[in-house]
Amino acid sequence: MTTEAAPGTLIDLPAQHARDEGSADRLLLAVALSLTVLRFYVAGRTGLVDDEAYYRIWSLAPALSYLDHPPMVAWVIGLGRTLAGDTAFGVRFLAPLSLLAGAVVLWRTAALFYGPEFARRSVYILLAMPLLAVGGIIVTPDLPSVLFGGLVLWALAELDRSKNANWWLAVGVFAGLGLISKYTNLFLGATIVLWLIAVPENRRWWRAPQLWIGGLIAALITSPVVIWNAQHGWASFAKQFGRVAESHGSVPGAFTAEFVFVFLVLMSPIIGVLAIAGLVHVTRTAISTRRSGDVLLAAAILPMLAYFLVHSLHDRVQGNWPSPLYPPLAICAAIGLETLVAESRRKAVFRAALGLGFLMTGFIYWHAVSPLMEVRKDPTEQLRGWPALSDAIDAKRREAGAAWVATSSYATTGQLFMGLKGRSEVAQLDQRIRYIFLPPLPDELLKQPALYVELERRVDLPLLQEKFRKIVPLGDLKRANGSAGGATYKVFLVADPPARPF
Repeated sequence: MTTEAAPGTLIDLPAQHARDEGSADRLLLAVALSLTVLRFYVAGRTGLVDDEAYYRIWSLAPALSYLDHPPMVAWVIGLGRTLAGDTAFGVRFLAPLSLLAGAVVLWRTAALFYGPEFARRSVYILLAMPLLAVGGIIVTPDLPSVLFGGLVLWALAELDRSKNANWWLAVGVFAGLGLISKYTNLFLGATIVLWLIAVPENRRWWRAPQLWIGGLIAALITSPVVIWNAQHGWASFAKQFGRVAESHGSVPGAFTAEFVFVFLVLMSPIIGVLAIAGLVHVTRTAISTRRSGDVLLAAAILPMLAYFLVHSLHDRVQGNWPSPLYPPLAICAAIGLETLVAESRRKAVFRAALGLGFLMTGFIYWHAVSPLMEVRKDPTEQLRGWPALSDAIDAKRREAGAAWVATSSYATTGQLFMGLKGRSEVAQLDQRIRYIFLPPLPDELLKQPALYVELERRVDLPLLQEKFRKIVPLGDLKRANGSAGGATYKVFLVADPPARPF
């Protein structure tokens, strides 16, 4: 940068630099706030996806934990519903705010280790990642998992800068909150241990009481999940950790290429290439110099990434599972831009990376609000048509003389819990451990006929025959989901249970 001045004028370069830094930070803040407003708009204009509707049921009756995940997502949704109402907007109210908070945390973490310019680049890259852009609208356990994972790294960065052992207490709090968000946050334990062992000057922290007190705090915060599992035959642990040994691929490694492809695409391809290049550079530097920031960044990524690569050798890795890796990979992408791209092309590549990421995000948002085309296996189809379908189901229920609505999948159960609230009880006939936190339905209600409704491909006739003596088909109902034919739901009147259905 060059600065011109009249002859004889003294230029205060530090002051000018500070003004430039302040302008750059204000621009970044304006972009982040604008995107937050956009996310609020999309959150209010679209229906819930199946998982969100299911997690909303959890928020109706807070418990120590749940079958599928720890309880944090239920608390997030419950607080959102309290603040903004029991609507799709209320369920999602904290999602855009969580992503905004995560961006602030990432800025501070990157600035502590690599300086403000890298921090700004990292946040721009974070905001342009399509996976996190979707995660800034939809409320799943990944939302708090990513936020608290980022807070752990920030607290460790503050500890490294200040050498104040009390930061270990904050690490313990954030780690515990991360563990009651999603079990994936267990990998942060490996991050911390590697950082302590690999950086020689960090080994002194093993002697600090605050380190162990922080660990105790994390354990205490996590204890409700352990207690719930102990009370329910370790069901949640078995469900989630059992995936480690499950195999669904006929050919070893059949899912690995898919995992790598989806992983990079959900970062946005240019960002993905920069992130991998930056990770390689950071890892090499961490090994050769043991620099604290590089070691922490590599340790925040490599253990979890290695696990998912191994997992992909025998089973599919869902696209959202690696989401806690994306914020530290945003820093890696900023580093990759510096190390991989020549200075003369750096600005153009950076703009192209952001442009592609924001273009992909814009397409997803637009398609979610107003479908642009018919897409095979369109994940946004879950967002559409539920109010009209719920009205049709309630009309069919009253017409058939059914007292309640039965289902056989958590997806339909969650959506109809939302769509029929105040009009009819809804209950899933199987997998009752998913709902043991809810008050049981009255026996008098269960003795009356029910309307069984389920997506055509999920209809479970053997289950109906086990639960009821009388099964009468009542035809089909369609949900307008943006496709030409819509989604077909089969409807049956079921009655005369040989025993209590549950």
